[in-house]
Amino acid sequence: MEAFKKSVVFYFFGYFAAVFGGASSEHSDGVRIEVGGVRIRADHLTFEDPLAHVSGNVHITGENFYAQCRDLAYDIRSKDIHINGIDIGIDRIYASAKEASLTREQIILKDADIGMNAGTGNAIPHMKTKRVIYDRAKGKGTAQSAYLKIGNIPLFIPPITVGDWIRSIDMRLDTGHTSKLGGYFQSEMTYNVYEDLHLGGLFNIYTKRGVLMGPVVKIDSEGESITSHVKLRTGYIVDRGKRGEDIDKTPIEKKRWIIDGKQIHHFGKNIDILSDFLWASDGKMGEDFHLDWAEDADVRDSFGELNYRGKNDLWTIFTRMKTNHYQDFSQQIPSLRFERFPQEISNSGFYYFGYIDFTRQKFTREHLTIPEQREKIEQNRIDSYWGINRPTELANGIHLTPLVGGRWTRYCGECDRFLGELGLDWEANFYAHYPQPIPWLKAKEWKHIIRPIVQYRYQPKLGKGRSPRAIETKKKNNFLPILDLSEMRNGDDLEEQNILRLGLENDYFAKGENGKIRKIATFDVYQDLRFKRSTNAEYGQKKTLSNLYLLSELNPRRWLNLRLYTHLNWEHFSLEETNTEINFSSGDLWELGFRAKVLKHRVAQFGIHFCFHFDAISQLDFETQIDGRNGKFLAMEIAYETRWNDVWDVRFFCKIKNHSSRESRLQPGFLINLLQW
Repeated sequence: MEAFKKSVVFYFFGYFAAVFGGASSEHSDGVRIEVGGVRIRADHLTFEDPLAHVSGNVHITGENFYAQCRDLAYDIRSKDIHINGIDIGIDRIYASAKEASLTREQIILKDADIGMNAGTGNAIPHMKTKRVIYDRAKGKGTAQSAYLKIGNIPLFIPPITVGDWIRSIDMRLDTGHTSKLGGYFQSEMTYNVYEDLHLGGLFNIYTKRGVLMGPVVKIDSEGESITSHVKLRTGYIVDRGKRGEDIDKTPIEKKRWIIDGKQIHHFGKNIDILSDFLWASDGKMGEDFHLDWAEDADVRDSFGELNYRGKNDLWTIFTRMKTNHYQDFSQQIPSLRFERFPQEISNSGFYYFGYIDFTRQKFTREHLTIPEQREKIEQNRIDSYWGINRPTELANGIHLTPLVGGRWTRYCGECDRFLGELGLDWEANFYAHYPQPIPWLKAKEWKHIIRPIVQYRYQPKLGKGRSPRAIETKKKNNFLPILDLSEMRNGDDLEEQNILRLGLENDYFAKGENGKIRKIATFDVYQDLRFKRSTNAEYGQKKTLSNLYLLSELNPRRWLNLRLYTHLNWEHFSLEETNTEINFSSGDLWELGFRAKVLKHRVAQFGIHFCFHFDAISQLDFETQIDGRNGKFLAMEIAYETRWNDVWDVRFFCKIKNHSSRESRLQPGFLINLLQW
């Protein structure tokens, strides 16, 4: 409204003062004014000093607002405006009123309706009020006899500050149907009761399970030096459905509840405090009720963290708490960590960096002599790394970085371990430009960028050996292993290594006739050469040559994309794993994709995805997963999604599952979700 007022006052004043000047009475039909991005259209205009009157289908349009009214009167001396029958939209907010008065002191709206500028749907929440009075000097006002309406349902609310009412209400709604839940309606609403404090609640109805409800508290405060975001949500339900067993194989009780809290605080630019708290009756709450805030409640933990960022360093205090009986973390670690960012030593070109970390570890494991029992173990650990490197530019685009460092770990009362590190990194960037056109790519010229990479790491091991109670052990993965000793997170399972990595990264770009540049291909290859083999019995003896890693992507046409990730075992010259993906698209009309995963020469799983866009807001989705060994469907989903009134996302779907699960094989359903409020 303020943007509308300023624009109308300024441009009307300038127009009337310049055109009519001191005339006592003038009349004009078909008014058309366009000044500074503001357009005014009206059927009639009369001026009788000092009052200008515009009537008959009045339209005023600006950069971020639109207004129409029956008639408008403007006093060029007092700069007061009186409007009858106004409808105005500013950004995503609209307001309509029978009468509106704009003076130097205040703005008054009578019989006003204020809401989201999202179409004409009756289900859009909006506020109706008999009278709005806004004090310009104080920058606030009140809405008298106001209530919130959702469709034809009125929700009476106390007097609120005009201009703040939209941000005073935070509401999320969705409804749908699934075979496990039945029909459901989920809602979360909070109201700004005082300054930055929001209070509200959850209210979810499931026809097959019951009612889940609980209070919600939210604090959003943003100041010059302190910013705080806190949210605490709770839910309680007497579950009438089939509950089954928990993660730890214990029966799930009928009375179920969950408390979820998150907070982030920023103090200036140096201090951050964040925490995540989850307390629940069982580990299946998120899975059973599809709550967005508890979808992975069975794996989430509760933790707190304090960070202090200095100019060249970082201090961190971190702790994890076990709040749920069904959780079984491998460790609970209160730790203190100091990290030094790379700093140059006396303008010598040498940089030093490192960290030191103190951790108290507490965990349980199977008893070594009595497997059916578990024993609790506690131990303290000091882990540190310090290194020095010297980046050197040998030539334009060619860099060489030698490195020396060491990692010392002490398991208090048990053993010490030291691993040294010698390294050398060499990388370069070269490119070639080819002005020759490629007709089948519709490119008039193309460019090839090549980056050869050489990395060497030698890490000898000294001391009494590794901890007999390894906690942070190495996890097997199919990606490139980490070479830098300072970045290895398997702190209790480190071993000496002598390794050379060779890599070659290639990117190809094409420039079309229209001048647009796009990447047409990527081809990266990596190979590790081990001069010392691993003798870790847990993972088996590693060969001299590691797997050969290949990553490639090809975009020969704008409608075609091919991706490939694979790694080869040199010992048997066999494929360990291959992931392929082919995607076809026709602009914004349709998309078709095929995905396949191959393990040990066998197709483990493949899938098909298809999407057809009817228009900008409606589409049809089809996706399936198929077991490559027996050709059976694992899962399939067909869905139609559209948007209603620019506010609601509506999705109708049918899921079919063909594997053992607590869920039904056939799961038809629909979901209606409020996008933004």
